[in-house]
Amino acid sequence: MNAVVFYSSTGQSKKLATYFSDKLGYPLFDIETNYIDYYRNLVLVFPVHCQNIPNIVKAFLKKITAENLTVIATYGKMCCGNVLYEIQKNYQKNIVAGAYVPTKHSYIENDDPFFNFDKLNPIIEKIKKPSSIQLPKLYKNPLADIFPELRSRMGLKIRKNASCNGCNLCAEHCSFGAIKAGTTNGRCIRCLKCVEVCPRQALNVKIGLPLKLYLHKKKVKKLIIYV
Repeated sequence: MNAVVFYSSTGQSKKLATYFSDKLGYPLFDIETNYIDYYRNLVLVFPVHCQNIPNIVKAFLKKITAENLTVIATYGKMCCGNVLYEIQKNYQKNIVAGAYVPTKHSYIENDDPFFNFDKLNPIIEKIKKPSSIQLPKLYKNPLADIFPELRSRMGLKIRKNASCNGCNLCAEHCSFGAIKAGTTNGRCIRCLKCVEVCPRQALNVKIGLPLKLYLHKKKVKKLIIYV
């Protein structure tokens, strides 16, 4: 089976996955709700979390077999990390194409999304005529692997306001069992899916000073493609 599978909290990775699905004519699956164990050609699209592979993507990679794998990592214009190289090294997948795509940062309200989809067309052509590639090792901050989920919780708080009516839609959409009736717990990774899906805008985000200073760094807008 051929497919495009995505993991997306705020919709940025889903937009790219939909583009690949439309261009290739492959069915589109959400990694959280529906996928199979074997693929002939698989396009996997996901966001970089704190310069790391999201745990839900790691679990998926352990379970599936793909004859030809294309990996597309979206990042919020700060640092893309080294996740594609880590996928090839740690999961021994036959990778035929890949990309780091700069798009809207989840924590920056007026940041620009990625819209130059035509620049991804070399990947489309490579998927149609697949051959193995070797991905290079990129820079990754040495601190990136030190309690990344804890660091994200320390830098950003999610709080509910009086608009919350306890509908619990946030909990229904949370992949980690990290929120109930608008109140988060220690499993929260601050992906902000709960904020995106709340119909009453009842969840507020408060960014701490260290994270604010980090987000004001000069943005990296480089699209990196491997074919």
